[in-house]
Amino acid sequence: MTPMIGSSSMGKQSSPGSRGTRLATLVAAALFTTVWFALLAQRSLFDPDEGRYAEIPREMAAGGDWVVPHLDGLVYLEKPPLQYWLSALTYRAFGPNEFTARLCTGLAGYASLGLVFFTALRLWGRRAACRAVLLCMASTLFVLLAHQLTLDMLLTACLTACLTCYLMAESQVTASREASRRGRLWLLGCWAAMALAVLAKGLIGLLIPGSTLLIYALWQRDFGVLRRLNLRAGLPLFALIGAPWFIAAARANRAFLDFFFVREHFQRYFTPIEHRTEPWWFFVPVLTVGILPWLPQAARAMALPLRAPAAHYAFEPARVLYAWCAFVLIFFSISHSKLIPYILPAVPALALLCAAPTTARVMRRELILGGVLSLGSCLGVLAYIGGLWTTSAGRQLEVQSAPMLRVTALLLFAAAMGCFELLRRKRPEASLAALCVGWFLAIASLLVAAGTVQGSFSSKDAAVELRRLANPSSPVFSVQTYEQSFTFYLGREIVLVDYRGELSLGLSQRPEGGIASLAQFSSRWRSLTDGYALMPPDTRDRLLGQGLPLRELARFPHEVLVSRR
Repeated sequence: MTPMIGSSSMGKQSSPGSRGTRLATLVAAALFTTVWFALLAQRSLFDPDEGRYAEIPREMAAGGDWVVPHLDGLVYLEKPPLQYWLSALTYRAFGPNEFTARLCTGLAGYASLGLVFFTALRLWGRRAACRAVLLCMASTLFVLLAHQLTLDMLLTACLTACLTCYLMAESQVTASREASRRGRLWLLGCWAAMALAVLAKGLIGLLIPGSTLLIYALWQRDFGVLRRLNLRAGLPLFALIGAPWFIAAARANRAFLDFFFVREHFQRYFTPIEHRTEPWWFFVPVLTVGILPWLPQAARAMALPLRAPAAHYAFEPARVLYAWCAFVLIFFSISHSKLIPYILPAVPALALLCAAPTTARVMRRELILGGVLSLGSCLGVLAYIGGLWTTSAGRQLEVQSAPMLRVTALLLFAAAMGCFELLRRKRPEASLAALCVGWFLAIASLLVAAGTVQGSFSSKDAAVELRRLANPSSPVFSVQTYEQSFTFYLGREIVLVDYRGELSLGLSQRPEGGIASLAQFSSRWRSLTDGYALMPPDTRDRLLGQGLPLRELARFPHEVLVSRR
């Protein structure tokens, strides 16, 4: 019989281990933690997402409204405020900068790793827990989004906490089908985490766990899972945490309910209102690339529950995880609005599913394929550096990032070679560690490479130059553009000219926050003795052709900075 790798009995077997092994583990964890958080501060905030989600809490921390979020002084109701609150508190404590702006996202990703480890440890033992964490570390999608300022990683952390609490609660169910006291406490944690997920990004925080549970109940033909939800205590707790902000926002802004629920949820999902329409299969290649070195494990894990016979009334954590992953992938594939981060909540659950014990033969085959995929990725990076598929517009970015991308290719090659060598020595667990650590370092090098091209994706340089030149009382305009990191680095509001975009609601409620047309801007500009404006080069040329007095102060990849004087 083929031996099992990391079975539950092996994983939970009490073994003190050597003192050297424990020390090496602590050193490795400390080094990983240092690298993880150091990566949060090594590049400027990129537009548009990072600039937006850094600026909203900066305005809160500077004395703004903590109920109704504002962006550039205008009402911004697209998302709930949990991450804004956390970031604003961080700014109050440590000041606004790149590190504090991304700290909430980085902590959420780090906490998700801890939750993945804890869940796998309780379900399948220590070896499975280590495998699950290593797989997350080797996910390009997970690591990059844990170091990019969006709301998706905080949502993922809250949903992963919800999933963990539910799995722990179900594991406490006794033979009489009665939930123990500890199980009821875990369920309260599940309700609380779900409420925080709703506060992080809206109704999706309720939809993913609820749909997963319903699919699982139908699959198992066990509707007892619905009766064991501790609704009597859970629903009040959920409402106590999640409802107050929605009530306060609805009272503070009459447009909130229609805009937030109808437009930002239903119209965004069912119609192409956001112009983010992609093919139905869009997330398949996204997930494939996002988990590339452990794609073989994912293919096996997603196939096994379909082949296994149903165990009526027996708790099957693998089926819960399977239902979770499948729902996230299918739900967002049907949507008319698709962005890469949307499927991030599936990654921790998929890593848990892949970490379940398997045979040595299967693990070896999957690791060989993972090494081959790593070599292919190495060749792909080298081909990009060589200009094989670089466009003329992207040639400068490729040249700037090439030195660091060579490091990326080298790390991917080392990951593959370490994986193969340790497999040759019949050490599959160490082989997996070498593969995943190599991939984590390669992904970290990608983040460093992004820092080498930050001038093309961030308006920090323009804002720093303007702060050097302008008086705090000088009016600043953003003409036919809105680079959202510009406002964050400038540290104050600007006047939007001939631009609406996602600030359409805010401008409709406060028209004086912007100037509707270039003609009105020209009249206002001529009346000034002092003022500054950021605009695209073609806009500058058009205004110069109309005789508007503009003095170019600085030129950046996508805009020019001009003054009235």
